[in-house]
This record gives sequence, structure tokens and C-alpha cells, in this order.
Amino acid sequence: MILSGILVVLAVLMIIGMPIAFAIGIAAWFYMLVADVPTIVIAQQIATAADSWILLAMPLFILAGMLMNDTGISVRLIAFASALVGHLRGGLAMVNVVANMLFGGISGSAVADAAALGSILIPGMTRNGYPKPFAAALTSSASSIGIIIPPSLPMILFGAITGTSVGALFIAGILPGVFVGLCMMAIIYVLAKRQGWKATAPFSWSTLLRATREALLGLFMPVILIGGILGGVFTPTEAAGVTVVYAVVVSVFVYRALTWAAFYRALVNAGVLNAVVMLIIATSFTFSWVMTQQQVPQHVAEWFVSLTLTKTDFFLIVAAILLLLGCIMHGDPMLLIVVPVVFPTAVALGIDPVHFGIFAIFTVAIGQQTPPVGSTLFVVSALTRLDIFVVSRANIPFIAMFVVILAIIIWVPEMSMALPRLFGLR
Repeated sequence: MILSGILVVLAVLMIIGMPIAFAIGIAAWFYMLVADVPTIVIAQQIATAADSWILLAMPLFILAGMLMNDTGISVRLIAFASALVGHLRGGLAMVNVVANMLFGGISGSAVADAAALGSILIPGMTRNGYPKPFAAALTSSASSIGIIIPPSLPMILFGAITGTSVGALFIAGILPGVFVGLCMMAIIYVLAKRQGWKATAPFSWSTLLRATREALLGLFMPVILIGGILGGVFTPTEAAGVTVVYAVVVSVFVYRALTWAAFYRALVNAGVLNAVVMLIIATSFTFSWVMTQQQVPQHVAEWFVSLTLTKTDFFLIVAAILLLLGCIMHGDPMLLIVVPVVFPTAVALGIDPVHFGIFAIFTVAIGQQTPPVGSTLFVVSALTRLDIFVVSRANIPFIAMFVVILAIIIWVPEMSMALPRLFGLR
């Protein structure tokens, strides 16, 4: 009965438009009042949520991405992507995908990728004859590659929630992320042939070599990150610190583009974004404590086991729940609320935590594309001043592609598990 009341309070607060962090926190506070639990528990849970070595990687990766973006690395990556694939049919659209794949290896945030690259690529695509809704939809979908390819902020969250190795999650995301990019490029090629979209420029080795040289230091950052983790040189959290130092050194001594004003702006922007995420994390951990007190994870696990479900059945049920919630919730709170409830069942069914993690992150990527609360949809809609439902209609081929790849991840575990096993992480 108490649990039903909590869920009603949470639903009402979300419906009236209260920010999700406050809605979750107030629902947890309501439980403590009704259940006569000392409200000091809220403060204790908030402090516990923030006191995490794994979560320390989050503000550092955010800051590294901000620094590299403010010093022009995004422009250099776009130039490199253009030299690499701009000669193909639908070249500028393919540049959008490749640039997002490269920038995703630096920022770890789909929203940051959509904002940084969309402001440059969407106007460029529109000037070259691409429909504005298509340019916005492509940018929105391509930016979600940023949370699949490492580093990934949702992967860090999943690791903090479940105790799963963040390094293993990072490595597991490489193949699915690259596969998404290749599939998007295949869809673009088919559409380009139908719509008559041309290449942006003929291929030139000299142009490619020049663009590679200018973007090399930015391209080297993911190599340091993945190589250091695989080589056991540092943990993902330490890797985040290394990337910040690397970004500062490159920006100051090589590109000579980091001014004190730009550094201050990057610190402020990173601090604001991290504060928003950490507030959601803190209140969500409190809500998870409430769910544990009510033994919700145990009851859910017992219910699933009593149904004698196969792993595939479990994946499909959870996918349906997460995809529906993805339409009305942002990815971070959705992970923080749902994963603690269903993760014990996944473990009981013998599902590898890394496999389940990639599956969960992929549902978040799809949720970023589905209205009315798709986070990257809001970004590209703001950039283009298009209604999110107009963008969503143009986004249907890419959403369908994400769903098909999600099915492949479910039925073909090696898609996500091959690299972690190859490098001895599983």
C-alpha cells in the first residue's frame, strides 16, 4: 500500500512537470514520513551516492570533452571525417555520422555531441540540399553513438549502480557502436541514391593526410583511454583524469587555443552539467533505498523466476519496459530507477552483467530518439526550431535500425561480449 502511494506521488509530480530529480526526492521523502523513517536517512543516502570512486570519472570526462570542444577539436574532427568519407554518395550526411563516432570517443555524452556538432553540421547539410528535418534527425541519432562508444557516462552510472566493471563495459561498447555507425551510413547511402544527394568533394590523399595531421592529437585521446585500460595502466576513473590533463596540454601547448576565459567557461559548463546529473543520481539512490526497504528487487526477481522465463523472454520484457519509459523519462534517471530493480533477476538467470549493461545502454540510446522526452531530440529541435515530432518522423529509419540492432545484441551476445572476452575482462 505504501509503495503504491509512493509511485502515485512520483507519477503526479512528473505529470505536472516537476524536474525529475526533485520528483524522485520528494517521493522518497514522502515514504519516510509515512513509514516513520528518520528523514536524516535522505541526507545519508545522498552523501553515500556522491561518495563513489567510479562516479568521479563523470565530471572529469565531461570537462575533457568541454575543453576539446572549446579549443576547436570538433572542427578538426569534422574536417578529418569529410576527407575520409566526404567523397561517398551522401557524403556530408556520412561525415555527420563519422564525426559523431569520433567525438563520442572524447565526450561520452550524446547531448554534448548533438549540441557541439549539430550547430556546425545541420546548417551545412541544409545549405547542401538536405531537408532540414532529415539533417536534424540524423544528427540526433548519430549523437547517441556517443553513449555506446567509450567513454560513456551512462556506462559509468551502470557500473556505479551494479558494481560491474566500467572498463569491461567500455570495451564491450566498441563493436556495437561501430556497427551502429556503419548501419547508419548504409541507410544514408540508400537514401542518397533515391534522393540524388551527391558527394561533397572528390577524394584526395593530400587532403586526407593534412586533415589527419591536424586532427591527430584529438584522435589519439580515445587510443590513450582504451589502451591504458586494456594495458592495466590505469582504471577508468584514472583514465578520466589523464584525459583532462591531455586535453589541457594539447589545448595550451599545441593548439594554443585555450585562453583563461575559455578554461573558465569549460569549468563552469562542466560543473553545471555534472551538478544536474549528480542531483539526479543522489535522489535516485535515495529512491533505490526505498525500493530495497520495500523488497521490490527481491519480489521482482521471485516473480520473474516463478514465470520460468528464458533469458530472451526476460530481455524482451525489460526492453519493452525501458523503451516505454524512455518515451517519458531521460536516460539517467531511468537507469537509476529501473536497473536496481531488474538487475538481480538478470544475474539470477545467468545473464552476464556486461551483456545486460550494453543492452540497457542501448535502450537509453533509443529513448533519446523517442518523443516526447528524447534528450537529443530537444537539442536538435532547439538548433533547428523544428517541432520534435517533425524530427521524429524523419528519424523513423534510424530508430528502426536501433531496434533491430538491440534485437541482435539480445540474441547474439558475442556482439557485446567478444572484445571483453578477447582481452580477458570476462
